[in-house]
Amino acid sequence: MVAGTSKALAAWTELNDRQQGTLATIYELDQAAEVGRRQDAARGVYDKRPADAWRNIDFAHEPALRKVFGWTMLQERLMWRGWDNQGNGSTLAALTRRGLIEHDSRPTRYGFMHTIRLTREGRAAARAGSSLTPGGPRKAALGQRSWEVLALLWAAGLRGEPLKWGYSTTIERALIDKHVPPLARTVPGGYEITDRGRDFYREHYAAHTAAHPEVRAMHPDGAEAEPWPAAADTMLAQHRQLYRSLLTAWKDASTAQQAAEQEAAVPPPKVPVGMPAAVAALAEARHKVWCETAEQRSVLAATQAEDLSARAAHAARAYASAALTAYRAAIARSNPVDDLAPPTPDPEAWDEPPLLAPPETGIHAIDTKAQKLHAVVVGQPRKRRGPAPTRRTRRGRVRVTQAPSDEPGAALYALADYLHGHLQGGELLRRLHSTG
Repeated sequence: MVAGTSKALAAWTELNDRQQGTLATIYELDQAAEVGRRQDAARGVYDKRPADAWRNIDFAHEPALRKVFGWTMLQERLMWRGWDNQGNGSTLAALTRRGLIEHDSRPTRYGFMHTIRLTREGRAAARAGSSLTPGGPRKAALGQRSWEVLALLWAAGLRGEPLKWGYSTTIERALIDKHVPPLARTVPGGYEITDRGRDFYREHYAAHTAAHPEVRAMHPDGAEAEPWPAAADTMLAQHRQLYRSLLTAWKDASTAQQAAEQEAAVPPPKVPVGMPAAVAALAEARHKVWCETAEQRSVLAATQAEDLSARAAHAARAYASAALTAYRAAIARSNPVDDLAPPTPDPEAWDEPPLLAPPETGIHAIDTKAQKLHAVVVGQPRKRRGPAPTRRTRRGRVRVTQAPSDEPGAALYALADYLHGHLQGGELLRRLHSTG
């Protein structure tokens, strides 16, 4: 890790949970403004204001009458993260003292709007703490959208057909106008990749898959050359599907149990005054049988729910074990299929594999979340730094609870699905290793 990144990451880790959440939210809005400005420029609309102006983010109106003046985007984002409350001022003051943001204001018709702006140090800290690309974006000749379109052109060429698009600004400006010879050309029915485009795709595949791991680009040498085998994704998906199916079955059994219990507790019907005793006895007999069968259904459903709960918990643990295995393989750049196996629904074949802590990737945003989820699984939850989040809605404040779900295997599933999400399609492998 370079020195600049270490300093920025140190600034991030010194913050408590609330300060990190607030800084990350400010960074999201800052980057959204930057993206919007680039998109406007691509359409020929240029914002000539200095960065100090267009990077300013509205924080809160003074006087603070939200029913009158509404909510700022920052307040909305903080609300959904649980950080929008009376502590906002002290949080922003702490970020200001550390030199991560700057305060300003602008007049409004009925008062003034408090504004904030990330400093260079604040942007670096937020990027180091929340970015999924270690050391900042990888250098690549094409941006993410241009690379994605070139990959589509490559795939269309393999199918022996053009990319059947109308006018494409990305192709015209990024792949044709900016390259000599061009990487693509117009043909009847759309666009196609040129010989230079095919050479470029092959030569620059490794750099671009590392820079833009979210883009699903075919390996130039075919599926067999893919560093992340599709079989790994298939097996992880099978583990996930088995757990989800068992969880659904458990929910159905639990719902049936509750419904049967309610039926068994229904009081006997009232017999109208003057009704013959024989008729009243008939109603009582029906009610008795109804309650008895409901009780039987309740016992049966409870037994099944208990069995399904155990099955779901086992499936969740197997899913977590498989995800951790694949995760370690991606970091070590080894073949995950060597140690992966599809799920085994047979209870006799179940075991309890140890769930070792996930190794570090060097990507702080991924490592922090993975470690927290694993700590919950093994029963050692990390201590929260700073006050617990409180969500303030327009109807009042609601304490955001972090209680674990009562669904069987919920914590295991959360860990497995988080790791799986970063592994799919070799995304983590591309982030960590430039692949040729």
